[in-house]
Amino acid sequence: MRASRLRRLCGHVAGVGPVGALVTPMLLVAGVVLAACSNTDPAAGPTGGTSGTGSTGATAGPADSGTNRIRLRVVGAEGRREATATLRDTTTARDFASLLPVTLRMHDLAGREKVGALPRALTAGTGQRTYEAGELGYWAPSNDVAIYYRDDGARIPSPGIVIIGRIDSGPDVIADAGGDFELTIEPAR
Repeated sequence: MRASRLRRLCGHVAGVGPVGALVTPMLLVAGVVLAACSNTDPAAGPTGGTSGTGSTGATAGPADSGTNRIRLRVVGAEGRREATATLRDTTTARDFASLLPVTLRMHDLAGREKVGALPRALTAGTGQRTYEAGELGYWAPSNDVAIYYRDDGARIPSPGIVIIGRIDSGPDVIADAGGDFELTIEPAR
């Protein structure tokens, strides 16, 4: 193929040409669309993405570092029992971690969750209407932490629950703690 015909078909490198005039804007549009569809939560930092449970404002899964693991300790008639959990890498979960260690007065709510008032409000993400047993959440209207131990299919009212973590071991410790108890939450060592 002659060089002049090739330049006409492919466009000129220096002068853009007809093909370059179409390709350059298409690449720009593709970049903007991909950036807009990104799962990254700017508040969560470079490792965050949205949770697979919908638009929660919380970002996905626990980070690999051990710094987001927590211990939940119940002291009762049976003695001291512990559960462990992993916090998500989100703004809300990091704010929760900044409160630790903390001891909360917990009570049972609707036979599905244990809730307790935090000493202050957290930076809240966008809540979601659903939850799963084993998840830890933040209820912004009353600054409560919620630990779900049973999924009864009920939907969470607006503004929804901000999921901040998940129980790794000992979910029965929380479920069996009774209707009114003290829970100490601290970083796992």
